[in-house]
Amino acid sequence: MKLTTHAIRHLIAPLLLIFGVWSVAFYFILTDELIDEIDDQLEVYSEHIIRQWLSGEELPDSADASNNTYYMRQITPEEMTMERKVEYEYKNVYVPSRLEEEPARVMHTIFEHHDGTCWKLTVKTPVYERNEVISTILVSTLILLVVMLLVVIGVFAWVFVRHTRPLYKVLRYLDSYVIGRPEPLDNVTDVTEFEQLNQSVTECIRRIEEVYERERRFIGDASHELQTPLAVCQNRIELMMDDASLTEQQLMELAKMQQTIGELIRLNKTLLFLSKIENNQYIEHTEVDINAKLHRQLEMLSEVYASKDITISLYEKGQWTLLANDELMASLVSNLLRNAYIHSQPHASIDIYIKEGALSIANTSEGAPLDGERLFDRFYRGHQDKRGSNGLGLSIVKAICEASKLKVSYAFEQGKHIFMVTC
Repeated sequence: MKLTTHAIRHLIAPLLLIFGVWSVAFYFILTDELIDEIDDQLEVYSEHIIRQWLSGEELPDSADASNNTYYMRQITPEEMTMERKVEYEYKNVYVPSRLEEEPARVMHTIFEHHDGTCWKLTVKTPVYERNEVISTILVSTLILLVVMLLVVIGVFAWVFVRHTRPLYKVLRYLDSYVIGRPEPLDNVTDVTEFEQLNQSVTECIRRIEEVYERERRFIGDASHELQTPLAVCQNRIELMMDDASLTEQQLMELAKMQQTIGELIRLNKTLLFLSKIENNQYIEHTEVDINAKLHRQLEMLSEVYASKDITISLYEKGQWTLLANDELMASLVSNLLRNAYIHSQPHASIDIYIKEGALSIANTSEGAPLDGERLFDRFYRGHQDKRGSNGLGLSIVKAICEASKLKVSYAFEQGKHIFMVTC
């Protein structure tokens, strides 16, 4: 879930609460004001009638054009003392213009005439318009609530996205970061926190590059320095094996030592080669024919494959040539074919497909799919430790692809491990 969506989701609940409380308060305030306005009109109307009654003037009709009605009746002094002077209530009244009963606001006023008699004036006004107004206010309030909520969320999202652009820029920078090939972080901002984030990321990348550079130099230097002593040890063992006084047991032990040193020499050469690739020392580029490289490697490995009775099926669906380093491309094809051979059972089959811009090699396997996340790590050997594999072949393939701007991928389909290289 994106940060913007996460923030909006947590913002909706308090906004709904705030706007909900505000809407309820707004609704009741408006309805109270509307009732007060009706009561004021009734009060003015009642005072007008009382004033005319007390002055002896002719009273208006009991029902005027506004549907306001009134009537008066004489009450006893006891009733006058028991009842309130002014009282309001809601009551259903018959409205002639509508020929039906409608809710009305009723005002009762008690007053005393000059002659000492007590009177009670009842003034009524229909409130069906009030109900319509209240309904309109309710609908308008709900619409206003929804509109305000959407506007606030929209403005918040716009402001939030705009002000978090430096954060997303840092994330894109980290996603595109390739160790050994750092790019400067161009993320100008006047926000203190984002500026601190820029400095922290830059410093972290710097430390990573320093560690990587020390590791790269160590591997290169160690591999280079180990070549001579390993070769010397191997030569001395060969000289010792020429000694006729050695027993058969001693010769067997020397042979084992020679084999171990041979493996160390191959491992050392592989690490040195990998170090050179990562150091970008193969800068010469020519037009390389991958089809020709594939045929040459298959011809060289034909006897090796025959030793395990492995069937090779080559499907050429096009010609693939690209601008790259010739030695690296030869190593790429060789390591892919060697990897398929090492991890194939006797009497298995290897299918090779090549077309313009793509090469795939599939070998049958009795095992489960490999770990795609660790497959190209150094010294990773999958489910079983295969003899003749030092766990660096696919690491070299990955390094060559990165240096040559190619892509390598792995898939497991129908019991086959499939490695594909594409441009």
